[in-house]
Amino acid sequence: MERMPIGEFSRLVRLSAKALRLYDRLGLLTPHEVDPWTGYRFYAPSQARRARAIALLRRIDMPLPEIAALLAAPGADDVQALLERHRAALEERLVRHRQMLARAETLIEQGGVMETHVTEKTVDPVTLCGFTFTADVESIGEESGAAYGRVYQALAEAGTPPIGPPWLLYHDMDPDHEEWELEVGVPVPDGTAEPAAGLTVRRHVPGRVAAAVHRGPYDELGLAYRELETWVAEHGRSTAGPLFDIYLNDPAHTDPADLETQVCWPIG
Repeated sequence: MERMPIGEFSRLVRLSAKALRLYDRLGLLTPHEVDPWTGYRFYAPSQARRARAIALLRRIDMPLPEIAALLAAPGADDVQALLERHRAALEERLVRHRQMLARAETLIEQGGVMETHVTEKTVDPVTLCGFTFTADVESIGEESGAAYGRVYQALAEAGTPPIGPPWLLYHDMDPDHEEWELEVGVPVPDGTAEPAAGLTVRRHVPGRVAAAVHRGPYDELGLAYRELETWVAEHGRSTAGPLFDIYLNDPAHTDPADLETQVCWPIG
């Protein structure tokens, strides 16, 4: 069988040699032959079809694990189901991008100024059921959503009703760290027992805070945090605990533009 060096195969399928080596490591596209002495990779022309399929799927932003599942799918119906799922994800992303564009246009029309009013207030002590976890910045929404699901399910199974909106505490949000340490917390009655393994119930005492209510998508919360940071500096105060969010309405039933989040930073 004819064999092609990786460079020649790369030109044929329009995939870089770096990409081909990655796909080899992931088991997506293994070379037809590897020289045992030199380690050189050789491909068969018949592998071009699979390589082009991978390239096309990457161009429509399909993650590599999903590509692996699709290529391993046993039948046409399975392939169609995976493609349909990715199409739905792309459409959902398009909707989010349109919403972000609309918000950007509004922000530009307002001269780039957010209407965020920062005040100093006292937040009463609260008993929170939850747990800590780490997440990179881009996955905070996904990871925290899954974390809340775990807490709410455990509370429901224990017959313990939440008594307030959920919290998210940022114990570590150092921009130099790849991952941040976060804590999800759902307010519960005092004296609540831990409903499941891995969950904690603790008393949290925020005290005096710089606070603001942010109206808009969660991916704009960074602007509100900046407003709090500026207020703290301008008023000669210091931070005295982890910044936290309180999500005042349900994102599952609220347009992103109408979401309300109380952002608070304990101060000394």
